[in-house]
Amino acid sequence: MSPEGRGMPIAAQPPPAPSRASPATVALRERYLAYRRRQGRDLLNIIPREGLREVVRACRPLTASTPQPDVSLEDLAAFCAELLPLPPLSVWMADFQSNRDAHLIDQAAADAGPRTADGTPVAVAVRHFRATGKEWVAQLLVWPRERGWEGAIQFHTDDTARMWRTAAVFREEGVSAIRRRFDIFDDHTLSAFLRSSLP
Repeated sequence: MSPEGRGMPIAAQPPPAPSRASPATVALRERYLAYRRRQGRDLLNIIPREGLREVVRACRPLTASTPQPDVSLEDLAAFCAELLPLPPLSVWMADFQSNRDAHLIDQAAADAGPRTADGTPVAVAVRHFRATGKEWVAQLLVWPRERGWEGAIQFHTDDTARMWRTAAVFREEGVSAIRRRFDIFDDHTLSAFLRSSLP
């Protein structure tokens, strides 16, 4: 039956209603995609060098009529993520809600990247506080120096995947000393550090 036979031409049919996902849901989806990319990059890092060529070849579209395109690291990471038995979005979101702090610590450590040749930053504490009319999460990141440890505070809200971070505001002989200083901060102090990190 033609579209006209159904009583309304296709051109006149109303478009589907746009999705109205909340900012928090959108931010969680972005975190999930970032999680998949991290897992894909981790797989790339353990593939032997001689096996990378096969991964690149499999990632490229098999079209003999066009030149083979370059494959970016993000393309390879996305391809490798598809090879892994990662949880679907709904399962990951449920786990995030149940084990939120563990996810935030894992993401912060991965996103921070190496700061020195001696090691990579690790999130060792998470605090929740209210500032600028909304709820914020403050994560304490620490990393080793040639002598002792340094630390910074990283901030974000639930409705965005963007993060803001202070400069190195801690320097102690051990991680426990940095964590003790962080633990005694009140909301007013955390808000002051947040203001210093915002653009």
